[in-house]
This record gives sequence, structure tokens and C-alpha cells, in this order.
Amino acid sequence: MSAKLPYQKVKIRYKDFEHDKKYKKYKNHYGICNEGKKEDEIWIDKNSDKSLKQLILRHELVHVRRQREGVNKTGQREEDETELEALSRTPIKYLTQGEEIIHKYLRNKNKLSPNKREDLKEIYKRIKRLLEFKN
Repeated sequence: MSAKLPYQKVKIRYKDFEHDKKYKKYKNHYGICNEGKKEDEIWIDKNSDKSLKQLILRHELVHVRRQREGVNKTGQREEDETELEALSRTPIKYLTQGEEIIHKYLRNKNKLSPNKREDLKEIYKRIKRLLEFKN
């Protein structure tokens, strides 16, 4: 499992999902990955606020990282795991108070780094515990 996000391998584009007719089909999305001619772009709704854009960017990069690792989950479980990993990677200054509590739990009060393979495995154990609690 590669722990680092593939920032250099994708292009980040900000699109107007709300008003631009070309992107109308994404109106109810915040971001989407695997777009563009080479499917190497992430599109983020430019109408989102700065903090949300930070979380969206990491969320979409986590999707790309997981796809490149061969993680073949789909549906709500994929979205939940991706969102929680993204939350563990987003700087606290961009998070709400509730998100910050989850961030600190996932990173064991910053003792774990999602950019280190062994630490990411431990973060995923914590993600699984959270998701078991959800169900």
C-alpha cells in the first residue's frame, strides 16, 4: 500500500458544477476524479468554500491512491473509507470541531501519519472500528 497521495500524477481543475452547462451532470457533486482526456484530472466544484475544497481535494486524491493500489470497493463503503482517510489527511485548520475530533482519533492525537505505510494501516484499523460502530 502506497501511503502518499499522488499529487504530482494528477491535474487539479476547478469547474463550475452549478452554473456551467458543460458540467451540469456533476451539479450534485463536490468533486470527481479520473476526468479529462487522459483521465488524469480531478475536478472540484469552484463554488465550494476554501475549507471544503481542501477536504474534497484529499478525498479525490485518496480515491486515486486506492484505485492505483487495486482497492476494488464500491458504493457507500468506498465513500466512507475514502472520506475518513481524507479527513485524517486534512490539516485541522480546515476542519469543523466534529471533524477535528475524528481526525485526532484516526491519527491517535497526531502520533500516526497517513503518509507512512505502517501508520496508514493503523489508521485503517481505526476507520474500520468507526464504520463497525456506524452499522
